[in-house]
Amino acid sequence: MAPSVGSILLFLLAIGWTGGELRAQYQVSGGAKTPVRAAENTAYKLEVYLVYGTDGVTLSHTGTGTHRWYRYRTKAAIEDDWEAVASTQSGSTSTVTNPAEGYGYFVVDGSGELRRYVWIIDYSRYPARLTSLSVSPSSDACSSLRLAGTADLPALNYYLPDGKAMELKRAFEVSYLTQTWSEQTRTFTEQLLIDTLSGNPFDVSLSRPPLTDTKIDLTGDLFARAFGVEQTATIDHYQAVALEVHADTTLTSETRSNLKLKTGELSAPAEIRFRAQANTPVASLFVWQVTRREATGDVPIVRFTDPEMTYTFDRVGNYTVTLEVSDRSGRCTNKDNSYKISVTETVLEVPNVFSPESSPGVNDVFKVAHKSVVRFSASVFNRQGGLLYHWTDPNGGWDGRYRGQYVPAGAYYYVIEYTGTDGKTHRKSGDINVVRSSSNKNHSNQ
Repeated sequence: MAPSVGSILLFLLAIGWTGGELRAQYQVSGGAKTPVRAAENTAYKLEVYLVYGTDGVTLSHTGTGTHRWYRYRTKAAIEDDWEAVASTQSGSTSTVTNPAEGYGYFVVDGSGELRRYVWIIDYSRYPARLTSLSVSPSSDACSSLRLAGTADLPALNYYLPDGKAMELKRAFEVSYLTQTWSEQTRTFTEQLLIDTLSGNPFDVSLSRPPLTDTKIDLTGDLFARAFGVEQTATIDHYQAVALEVHADTTLTSETRSNLKLKTGELSAPAEIRFRAQANTPVASLFVWQVTRREATGDVPIVRFTDPEMTYTFDRVGNYTVTLEVSDRSGRCTNKDNSYKISVTETVLEVPNVFSPESSPGVNDVFKVAHKSVVRFSASVFNRQGGLLYHWTDPNGGWDGRYRGQYVPAGAYYYVIEYTGTDGKTHRKSGDINVVRSSSNKNHSNQ
């Protein structure tokens, strides 16, 4: 994969590269390629520079008085460990030419400031060489991805002035196609993902494994990218197995109840649509299962093998709806989505009196109080057995009229048949009394 100018710039900014200029009036410049400031230790006033070959590299310092240059191999805590370095001085600036790599350099001048140090590493002697790339057999490809391969990654060592050994960490980029979920559009889209791996790229796992078949490129290290000599190792075709599943539900219909339900309860019959979306074609098998809690445990009710199902809950009980999604190889399974559904028991209460026309909006319709009524049929008859009104919606009712005229006050007979969430058909019958005020005389004689 060709390096992008943007990624190189971001990396150099991250490691603090400033084009070779040090805050202690040091400047590292020249050589076959532009030097890179790779690390800074503010506590020890030390900065580490990578150069690409030392021929033509210069270290310069601007300060007061006569400059004396020194270097140290492993520590600079005592003067006996210093090695004098030849330099030239013109005015307030002194220069060391072609410095040896693997040393820390510093200047003693007449400024009285605390010493600052610059360590030089010749990257051309320790390049990262990537020769092969594969997926580690120990990788849990369902949740992460661990790369394997062969590479030569020599240590980039340096020493703090107190003698403590340190190592620069290399960084690599791994790139591959994946699918990204948008909550706003509720869709997956293909995207090129680029992750940065710090240190040995075979010692870390990718927390976001590919969600689609893809080529995988490992590129680096990023020091080499800054010098324009990065290498790339490739897996030409990786067959993805990892899954990402998103599910949602929609209550498409529910019998409206005029009795209060408990929080979370549904009034039957309630129709719910369950929908699953995943990174197909990697995700290939969808299984929805509905179970009902019984005294003996969860009893399977129905099983669907499509991404979407619609189910009508018309029996009382506590249900669990689970979703299981598997990849095409059967290696990975996602069981993260489940839903609890509670369907209330059936209640149907019948009044024995109402007052049509007399009190508009207040008990002026003969109607039942109910919840979770699956099927409903009601009829009202006069004293001679004549049918006055019939309705099949439990939220409906009789307003006390026959052929457009209010019936006289008196007792009438009702018959109600309904199916409850127990699956049984029930029958209720009895008298319904029509009460009318003396001022309401506009009625039919029935």
